[in-house]
Amino acid sequence: MAIYNLTDQLIHELGKQIINGDIIPGDTLPKIETLSESHGVSRTVVREAFKGLATRRLVKSIPKLGTIVSPRSEWQWWDTDVLAWASDSGNNRNFLLKLNELGFAIEPVAAKLAAKNATQADIEKMTECYSLLERSLGDKDTWAQTDYEFHKSIYEASNNELLVNMLQMLSKVQLDYRYATIASMNQKQYATERYLHFHKELLIAICNHDEKMAEEKMYELQEELAVILTGIND
Repeated sequence: MAIYNLTDQLIHELGKQIINGDIIPGDTLPKIETLSESHGVSRTVVREAFKGLATRRLVKSIPKLGTIVSPRSEWQWWDTDVLAWASDSGNNRNFLLKLNELGFAIEPVAAKLAAKNATQADIEKMTECYSLLERSLGDKDTWAQTDYEFHKSIYEASNNELLVNMLQMLSKVQLDYRYATIASMNQKQYATERYLHFHKELLIAICNHDEKMAEEKMYELQEELAVILTGIND
């Protein structure tokens, strides 16, 4: 197996342990020689893995102390691997709530800009995405994907490349976010239908180029998600 494949495997293993809290900030990672022996890999692989973790700011090397796990505030949260590890972690609900908090800050802005900048082609795309979402009720996997595509169409209509790129970067965790919420909503079918209604009102506001209403409806949608996520067990 290529050295970089072994390195990536070790990065993912150690990275997940750090994100999960199995190795906490301030802890010292085992020595290179120890990890090399316990994982059956060369010291070069371990050194490269440490470099990969350091690039993501999960660890830092301190003279005479070794490789130390960094404080959470220093972690490179926008790294796609870090996001994926956090989304898959045992503390998944806490991370999803933080993702929802981010949604409060960003999604209403995207909706407002979409209402302002949407072309006829954008409106047709959003309407098509909503129709697919409507038809996906009761199908968890299809709902998660179509809901993501609906929100993606709103970001694209905003005519702001930075917002679009942010959504693309978060695509994996956004899908996990949707799987979690739809799983909870499926416990009561009316909740799913209520959630769909929020999307319809949002679409109407954007199609009418009503910036204020679009912003308000997206905020209401985020509030609904917050209630659902709060009810999910740890």
